[in-house]
Amino acid sequence: MLNRYLYNCFLLSIFFSWSEITIAEEANCLAKNLYWESRNQTVNSMYAVAEVVMSRVKDNRWPDTVCGVIKQKRHGICQFSWYCDDQSDDPWLHIPQERVAWQLARIVANVVLEYGPTNLTKGALWYHSNKVRPRWSYAYVPIRVIEDHIFYVEL
Repeated sequence: MLNRYLYNCFLLSIFFSWSEITIAEEANCLAKNLYWESRNQTVNSMYAVAEVVMSRVKDNRWPDTVCGVIKQKRHGICQFSWYCDDQSDDPWLHIPQERVAWQLARIVANVVLEYGPTNLTKGALWYHSNKVRPRWSYAYVPIRVIEDHIFYVEL
């Protein structure tokens, strides 16, 4: 009887450990995305970028995890350019200003994962910097501009 109890406790500990690991990994993926996509902007921009990621997680055209969405390639092209730029994905913590941006990105990521995304972009699934105009942007409707990002929804 005791062996069965210990075995069940062991199984539960594995489940909860994996669950905690998964949550931490998702938070880290989202924080890195917020950091690299909007570290030079305000917290509103970070929340808007997080909203796009979470909208994609809910949409069956994208993977159903945060890390899956962020790391996804379509037609050999990364959805988020920082992920495939052949540079380190680690934040620049040796620079005080970057350390603050990383801390803010981690806070926003945890808030979004715990309480859900904001509605700043009305469910946008796409965005880009206003410094570029990708071909795909002509197929969607711009719904909101937040700092230097333009957010899009479907027609």
